[in-house]
Amino acid sequence: MAMISYVHDRPAAPARRRRLARARQHALAAVAGASLLSACSGTAPAPPEPQMPTVTSTHEIAPSAAGIAAYGEFWRVSELAFAAPTAQDWEAELSMVARGQALTDLVIEVRNYASVPAHVEGAITHDARPDPVLAPKPDRVSVLDCIDISGSMLVADADGAVLDDQASQTPRYQYRAEVVRDASGTWLVETTAPSLDQPC
Repeated sequence: MAMISYVHDRPAAPARRRRLARARQHALAAVAGASLLSACSGTAPAPPEPQMPTVTSTHEIAPSAAGIAAYGEFWRVSELAFAAPTAQDWEAELSMVARGQALTDLVIEVRNYASVPAHVEGAITHDARPDPVLAPKPDRVSVLDCIDISGSMLVADADGAVLDDQASQTPRYQYRAEVVRDASGTWLVETTAPSLDQPC
């Protein structure tokens, strides 16, 4: 049997309906704008108060915050694809949050799910933060996450059978990612690396 590459936490083997990896995104980093205040007095209108700068895109926020926000979006879109892998060809949508190795592996994994066919139910949790041993750069942020997959499972579309090998899977493990800013200023996840031998 041909080996299928690891993507998130388990090897994919669609022919035997075994142990496919799953994903669920944890919402991260919201950006709020300042409200505009206005005042009037007497009969003449008062001049408008100066506006506070409003953050409108990841171009304008610190690299670490932008990288974490992009990483959260990567998981949000991944979760949609894993929950309904046969609903569409997800490659175009996934390419809006990932590139390089991260995108290639993610597309393979979604297609593996679709070939079973199976989908992810439930939720996993994240505790993502900038990697403390790799300082963020203006165009690159290293993310260290602790993923807990114990609240989710891979389920066969046909009969609802649980396909995870729950006895041997690692329920909580470290997960690293590199998030980069491309020439247009968009932040994308470029590499991912689950560390099953590093529980958290």
